[in-house]
Amino acid sequence: MHRALPHACLALLLSSGCESTEPTGSSDDGVRGNVLLRDEHNYESTSSLSIPTIETAPEADLEICWPDATTDIRCHDVAPEGDIDTVALLRFLHLEEDDVEVELTSGELKQSEVDGYLEYLTDHESTCARLSSMTFFGTPIEIEEEYVESEDHTYLLLFATGTTPGVGAKTMVFVKPTASSTNTRVDAVAGCGFLDFSAELTEVEKVRVPEQGPWVIDWRDVTRDSLGNDIVFESIDSVVVGFFEDMTLEEIEAQILDLELIATSMWEVKLEGGRTADLADARGRDGEGSFPGFSRDQEGVWMLALMCSTCQNPSPIVLAVVEPTADGS
Repeated sequence: MHRALPHACLALLLSSGCESTEPTGSSDDGVRGNVLLRDEHNYESTSSLSIPTIETAPEADLEICWPDATTDIRCHDVAPEGDIDTVALLRFLHLEEDDVEVELTSGELKQSEVDGYLEYLTDHESTCARLSSMTFFGTPIEIEEEYVESEDHTYLLLFATGTTPGVGAKTMVFVKPTASSTNTRVDAVAGCGFLDFSAELTEVEKVRVPEQGPWVIDWRDVTRDSLGNDIVFESIDSVVVGFFEDMTLEEIEAQILDLELIATSMWEVKLEGGRTADLADARGRDGEGSFPGFSRDQEGVWMLALMCSTCQNPSPIVLAVVEPTADGS
């Protein structure tokens, strides 16, 4: 299995550290914004993965199938034939399965620990493929050399939307070559239930913002993400502000992975780097036009998020509760 990894995102899989690929606007000219985000405003989260394991015969041309991959790790529906674009096999060096799960969710996985990568691009007609059909970006493999029983290696199959390595995984399964096994078939299962993710919003300090603009968001003082990892500023590719009508923070916590589904309205500023963004540039995700401001007749919660669209972790890097006031103080 080839060791070269062309994308840094591959070594970060479920972390918040992948770099944006479609930037469109931002600034970082040294001028401070008037809405300052700090660590005390960011939510805290805990996350864990429980990935099933399938033992197989070693050095075998496995049949890999995914018709049962009908939900992703966020419990959202998946159409196996239409939504799965890539089946990838990753080989980890000197990591047990438990270690892989912990490092994927914590964002501490090192690129040196990902020892190999192979992929199969689906044809959207069949939901099965052979291990021998996987390549290293077009280079064929020798199964008897690449998929072997070893105490030093752990193998993970990813079933993903999109073709960027390490991005868009819907479900996954460990495969374990074992001399005593005669099994040569791997069936992916629905991803719902793999990810246990919880968030704390009620105890964080709220961000005070003026009801009337301007609103220039400034996050250069934020040092950590919700898991306590160092912020990778280059990974942040949008700022999102959302209103959740007639909802409480407790209700939002309970549906933290569905923020985009439960929001009444959302506006977004696309970024090209930098550490500030002007909400005057925000546009509604549902065609609502420019951001109209924080004044609302309805009761509800305002939230502000820094997002990474190319990161595997579906949660915001930064998520803050907004409290509009007359003067922002």
